[in-house]
Amino acid sequence: MKAGFKYAGYGFYAVVVTVALLYYHFPSEAFKSHLVQMAGRMDPGIIFSTRSLDPSFPPGLRLQGPALSLTERPETAFFQAQTLSIHPGIGSLILGDLTWFFDAQAYGGTLNGHIQSGEKGEINGFSLTLEKVRIHEYAFLPNFGIGDFAGSLNTNITYEGRPDRILKGVGTGDIHISEGKIDLINPFLGLETIPFGKLDIRFTLKKGTLNLTSVSLDGKGFQGSLSGTIALNRIMDYSRSGLFWKP
Repeated sequence: MKAGFKYAGYGFYAVVVTVALLYYHFPSEAFKSHLVQMAGRMDPGIIFSTRSLDPSFPPGLRLQGPALSLTERPETAFFQAQTLSIHPGIGSLILGDLTWFFDAQAYGGTLNGHIQSGEKGEINGFSLTLEKVRIHEYAFLPNFGIGDFAGSLNTNITYEGRPDRILKGVGTGDIHISEGKIDLINPFLGLETIPFGKLDIRFTLKKGTLNLTSVSLDGKGFQGSLSGTIALNRIMDYSRSGLFWKP
C-alpha cells in the first residue's frame, strides 16, 4: 500500500515538473511560426500575425497583438486585438467534442465566447459576446458610401451549425448600439454628423430565414421600429425580405 502511494507521488511529481518546465521554457517563437504557417495552409487568402505567444492557465495560449488580414488588403486587419486568450474546455476533451473558449481585449472593449469543433476540426457552432466595443475603432468597417459609423456596441450571438452552411443553421442574437452617430462623407442640409442615439436589434435564424423580431431606433428627433423576415439565399443579392417600418 505504501509502495503504491510512493509511486503515485513520483508520478504526480513528474507531471508537476513537466508542466513547470513547459511553462518556463515554452518555445514561443517556434510555436508562433507554426501557427502563422498553419493559418496560411488553412486559408491562403488570410494572413495571421502576433507579437508574442505564451502559455496560460487554465492550460491554453495567450497572444499579444494578434491580427488577421486579407492578402489583398494586408495593411488593414479585419480582426486585431490587444490580447487574446484561448483554452480548450476540459469537459469537452473528455467527451470528445472539442470546445475552444476565448477572451480578448479589442477595439476598446471585450470579446468572449466559445467555438465548437467537430471530429475533423470543422466549426459546428459558436457563441460571441461583445461589451463596450467602440465601432469607430474597427478600421475594416465599410462606410457604405455614406460616412463613418461610431458608437458603443454590445452583442450576444449564439449559432449552431457550420458557418458555411448558414441556410441550415440555427441561431439567436441581440445587438445594442448606444451613442450612435454617422460622420457624413458629404454634408447634407448643413449637417456633418447624424446622431441616431440607440439602436436595438433582436433576431432569430432558423431554416434559412432571418426573423427580425425587434428592431428599434431611438434618436434625437426621430424614433421608429422595424420587424419582419429575410429569406436568405447563398447569393445574398437574391435574398428576399419582408420588412415593415413603423415611425
